[in-house]
Amino acid sequence: MIDLSRQDDNAASIHGVAVAIGGAGVLLRGRSAAGKSRLAEELADAARRRGWFGRLVADDRVMAAVRGGRIVMSPHKAIAGQVERRGQGIFAVDHEAAVVLRLVVDLVDRDRAADHPPRMPDAAARMAQIAGIAIPRLTLAIGEAGASQAILEHIDEIGA
Repeated sequence: MIDLSRQDDNAASIHGVAVAIGGAGVLLRGRSAAGKSRLAEELADAARRRGWFGRLVADDRVMAAVRGGRIVMSPHKAIAGQVERRGQGIFAVDHEAAVVLRLVVDLVDRDRAADHPPRMPDAAARMAQIAGIAIPRLTLAIGEAGASQAILEHIDEIGA
């Protein structure tokens, strides 16, 4: 479990990508080369096409801290405003300084029996516990067609 219980300026580093969609912070988690950065950029673009706010917060290293009973995500200062596009390099991008975590998206391998997304997830599978705080969770297969759409629909559903 990630310990984010300290209420000071220290934050825990999470391997993932954070993106702000409307007022919702979305944390994309998954193994290296799972397409988290690409999905974050697609998700922000799809949000803007809907007329929503969409912008990257952090790529690769998400700093997370508990503030007022919520988890606030921000970029690591050494790589703020940068995104890695695999096979292309590091690029400067507009980014948001911080956002409150409202949805966790786990990208998993479809072919691994222990890791594939459930067809009909139960209530426990639809929630992630981070620092003792329950956060809605969505599990998608790596490279799944329509992933951005599924995430936007989930954000709309939870009212974030």
